[in-house]
Amino acid sequence: MKEQHRCDGMLTIECQLPQSHVLSKDEASELTALVARDLAAVLGINQDSALVFCAATFGSEQLLQPQFPIQAHISQYASAAFQGTAHDNQVLSIGASNGRMPSGLTPTQPSQALLHMPFCLFTQDRHLAEQFEAQLMHKGMVSPPTYAALNSRLNTTGVNVIKHANYMTYLDLVAMMHNHYEHLGLGHLWQIIETALVSEAPKTAVQTPIHNHFFLVDHLLFTPFFSWSQFRQHFATEDTADYITWLMAQRLSLGAFATHGLSIRAFQAETWPLSEERVCLGQFEQQRIKRAYWTERHAIHPPHPDQAVYHMDEQAGVVAVSWTDSATATTTVHYPVTPQGIGDIEQQLPSNTQPAIQQPLTDNPEWLT
Repeated sequence: MKEQHRCDGMLTIECQLPQSHVLSKDEASELTALVARDLAAVLGINQDSALVFCAATFGSEQLLQPQFPIQAHISQYASAAFQGTAHDNQVLSIGASNGRMPSGLTPTQPSQALLHMPFCLFTQDRHLAEQFEAQLMHKGMVSPPTYAALNSRLNTTGVNVIKHANYMTYLDLVAMMHNHYEHLGLGHLWQIIETALVSEAPKTAVQTPIHNHFFLVDHLLFTPFFSWSQFRQHFATEDTADYITWLMAQRLSLGAFATHGLSIRAFQAETWPLSEERVCLGQFEQQRIKRAYWTERHAIHPPHPDQAVYHMDEQAGVVAVSWTDSATATTTVHYPVTPQGIGDIEQQLPSNTQPAIQQPLTDNPEWLT
């Protein structure tokens, strides 16, 4: 396309419940015409421009991913539709065919009730592009006709589903999410996610007071996974509550990173703390835990029963699974690293022992050391 400026924006809708919607091609065309009229009024568009509107609702996490894949796909469809120079003031709507959106534009089930319909505005006007970024959110309330059309198309229950709707830019959404994470006391997580989103060469390291460590390189998120035996040794504690606090924060953090499209690379910290020369991508990859669980082996600590033991916590659930092998006089301990880890561990349980038992981690933590 010949336009020099691509303005990335969205129609943001605060709904009663988190649910994904896709509009048909006819519905998309109707809504896109209304959006184009709103934007022309809000931004004072009076020069050649082109608009591409995606008529499906996405959660914030799906839009805010490294390299912004949803916007990239919208731009690809725009380039195909607006070839040549005879597309000034054209509008392209992207809707569903038989309930299916085009490749790369399928919304996932959102976790929050704040939903977004993304669009791209292409223009040669630098001033318009600057106004778009500076003023869209402040001036961008949807018009009554657009609001009515939205509520009609998203209403599947007979109840008004929309609480609020307005236009905003991607940078507005980044700022909103920054404030949201800060309010939750999770600003360190957003620091990593925002770096992955907006930095040209993303790279940062973050450490929490409770010993969570995160290393971002491009879209890769490296983090050490500590067993209980490592944690008590590295951080001089005998209190399993400290470990559970770390584990819960670790799981929450990795879940947030994954929803924003970061690729998680848990690694085994053979020594700790890491020396400066060991903080590198190659070293992380060498120590990477490639399965959904991680295994340690120790000498048997009597009186470990001759059966698998699930070491549990009321909040964290399964912390580890251990069992003994009398032939080798060792205790095998498996730690789930991802939610799939528990199922994978159960596939490894020996079949020649009594049924597994569950007990609180606090009962016999020495069995994990």
